[in-house]
Amino acid sequence: MKYGKKYMFAACAALLLGVQSCDLEEYNPAGSTPDNVYKEQAGFDALVNSAYAFWGGQFYGREDFVLLLNGGGDLWINIANCGYGRQMSKYEELTASVGQIKNTWNRLYEIINDCNAGLERIDRVNFKDKKLRDIRFGELSFMRAYAYWHLVEIYGNVDLRTKETSAESLSMSCHRSSYEDLYDLMLTDAQNAVDNLPVDPYPVKDVGRATSKAAYGLLARIALTRVSYCDSQSDKDKYYKMAEDAAQYVIDNQSALKVSLYDTPDEVFDPNNNKTNKEAMFVVTHSTESSLNMQAKNPNRLHMYFHASYSARAGMVQDYEYGNDKNAKSGSMAMMPTRYLLELYNENIDARYNAWFREEYKLNTPKAYAWTKDQLDYFEKPSSMVGQVIQPGETALLFTKKKMADKRNLPYAVVDIDDTYAADGSVSKSANFNIHFPTLLKYEDASLESRGLPTNSQVGANDVITMRLPEMYFIVAECEMMKSGGNKEIARARINDIRRRAAVPGKEAEMEVGADKMTIDFILEERAREYCGEFMRWFDLKRTGKLVEYVKAHNPDIPLIQPHHAWRPIPQMFLDSILNPDEFGQNEGYN
Repeated sequence: MKYGKKYMFAACAALLLGVQSCDLEEYNPAGSTPDNVYKEQAGFDALVNSAYAFWGGQFYGREDFVLLLNGGGDLWINIANCGYGRQMSKYEELTASVGQIKNTWNRLYEIINDCNAGLERIDRVNFKDKKLRDIRFGELSFMRAYAYWHLVEIYGNVDLRTKETSAESLSMSCHRSSYEDLYDLMLTDAQNAVDNLPVDPYPVKDVGRATSKAAYGLLARIALTRVSYCDSQSDKDKYYKMAEDAAQYVIDNQSALKVSLYDTPDEVFDPNNNKTNKEAMFVVTHSTESSLNMQAKNPNRLHMYFHASYSARAGMVQDYEYGNDKNAKSGSMAMMPTRYLLELYNENIDARYNAWFREEYKLNTPKAYAWTKDQLDYFEKPSSMVGQVIQPGETALLFTKKKMADKRNLPYAVVDIDDTYAADGSVSKSANFNIHFPTLLKYEDASLESRGLPTNSQVGANDVITMRLPEMYFIVAECEMMKSGGNKEIARARINDIRRRAAVPGKEAEMEVGADKMTIDFILEERAREYCGEFMRWFDLKRTGKLVEYVKAHNPDIPLIQPHHAWRPIPQMFLDSILNPDEFGQNEGYN
């Protein structure tokens, strides 16, 4: 979806209704009040658009969510154990004053406030197109539920707001709402989205708007998460049924909902499929026209947050094919996989690993490279190889999850799993090896080259898929495993649907698993293989109560993990702004 300049007044006015609402009366360039602006269809559409804008402008595409939702778990660690973002990635000095904690809170509440402002006014809008009233109601309901789901799962039982925040209410008493009330609102909103959203975006050209498939997916996701706040099995079963029904509806109605699985893992994140991805159920959009993004020079930077260092090694230069490794150095911010994540894959039968990770780099210069002593020393290769030549197109680097025999004497540089990690899974202390690892390829951005940007540009334009069809199969499987009287054969069948798609050709039978594998731990392993790097792991571990257990078992570089880290601290700036900070209280474990 694009956010054009003609909507800037309305969008800015919408933003001013949030934490900056004290400025609202002073900022009135058109001589109109928000009520007058939003009464017209164009103004109201701009308000709806502003609720979408933050997802790309601040969250999915920027570093905060990379650190908050991929960091701090079992699958990723910041490159070379560097200190940048350690508050989120390692829980070091995680306090209520950390900027990402404050910013995320503010932006999520601003989305909620935009939605509240729209939902309150929607029946006073002069819609020229009568279809739009119900569709925009569905979109605002979807967006509010989606924002509250993030907010509650990151911060806990926060203040439930269903009315627009006004200037007069900035200095007020706030109260923690119950998880029951928060999730009741989310589920009601998600159901309203199901009841009102169309199959196609409206207008159709507006890719990125919530549609019917996204609404069913969100209902399934929220209902499954709701289970973790239930005390009795009967209550859990109620929400397992709700989640499974919504997820199974998507599986059974793929053609009608215009969503389907790709045939192979390679196709899922092929950059050529990014803007029209048939497996995506909801995407956060970024435009190739920079001026249409919330932050023109800082849109989607995910393409540079998962790369290993390769340029200036063994003759390699940075190029479009291998991507921007600007952040791939100690002291910067890039996600390297844990040893545990890499060893979850059996690449001999599971095609996802080779489709979604890069190990090999072929010499990308027009001239041959002759080994120098400095580079041989760097990779601990014998000095007798000085002057030995690598031809263009031949392997120059291999950063692999395998254990390689005689790796130092091969004609190219090898960094194998035992070079990058210690046997216990911790990251190597060697500065020469701990920035070289298999690179995640899910966010490679072909638009940099097509737009003529330099190879080290951070201005990516990929859309970010935040909900994919396989999630529905996993939800059905988990519900059948965990509910009273569930059927593990159904769970097995749904998991095997995804594993067969993931199989190396000819290895489909070997990828299938039996009903005996249907445990929550296997589901979490399989979700890791399918969704690594896609901002889901934090929510999965938190929802299943496995966060501390899995981090302690699989990511020894996060020794500070404690049960209270399942919630981030309430931002200090919020507590300082309300009349009853002691009553509202900080989350347990934080000062």
